[in-house]
Amino acid sequence: MPWQVSDAPADYIDNLLKVIVGIEIPVQRWVGKWKVSQNRPSSDQQGVAAGLAGQATESAAQMAALVQQRIKT
Repeated sequence: MPWQVSDAPADYIDNLLKVIVGIEIPVQRWVGKWKVSQNRPSSDQQGVAAGLAGQATESAAQMAALVQQRIKT
């Protein structure tokens, strides 16, 4: 089972809470990255495309087509 904060002693958590500082950073711009499993082996790409194609939604079918177009040969 993974560790949880509640596993720590109360005094340890209390000390940590005293030094937590919140910050706010204004966003100047967003930069996206197009990812359609192109960094994965061909067999993984085929699996992604097949899994998406097996879903009964138009958006999944469209994404499957995009992955399929970019499969490494």
